[in-house]
Amino acid sequence: MSQKENRSKQKKQERWLVYPYRLAHHPLCSKFEDHVYTIKGYKVCRGCVNLYSGFLAGLIIVPILAVFLNVNFWIAFVATNVLFIFTPLSVFLHPPRVIKDFARFLLGIAMVTCLATIILSIVELVRGFNGWALAVIFLTIAIYVTSRRYFSKLRDRKNEQVCRKCEQFYHPRCEGLVGGIDRAIALESHEKGDAFSEQ
Repeated sequence: MSQKENRSKQKKQERWLVYPYRLAHHPLCSKFEDHVYTIKGYKVCRGCVNLYSGFLAGLIIVPILAVFLNVNFWIAFVATNVLFIFTPLSVFLHPPRVIKDFARFLLGIAMVTCLATIILSIVELVRGFNGWALAVIFLTIAIYVTSRRYFSKLRDRKNEQVCRKCEQFYHPRCEGLVGGIDRAIALESHEKGDAFSEQ
């Protein structure tokens, strides 16, 4: 990789890092304050932080339990669904924010147990054909794909409803997005040699 290509790659990474809207997945205004954490001046998605924390915890805990407890694909499948059930409950019952955070953490672990379910089912199939193991693979994938699509659309719809009720909805640059756009413009201007111009 040439120096020019390397610099271009670094600039793209820097742009992504300083663009807080991408890190937060929400407009950075008071209406979405409870959706973000502020870490070293950057606003990051609260749900994603909890989800990825659970995912990392799952990568450590699940393999250890699978080895020492001799977990089979049925146990992994049941564990996945038990961990996952907290997600729809937290969405439809509207519990306190800390409960939602914990549900996202459990969802991160559930993603690892979901992967473990598929791996253990494949291992079972390699040992000899097992119709239940095959059914669990398809069922696990179907639950993951459909629930991900459904809850992503539901979240987007809820966020849009909040924005549509805002008096700044029809502004070209609302209060929640102006910071991210200005930072991106400033970085582009800096690359052109003028950090204070707005092109």
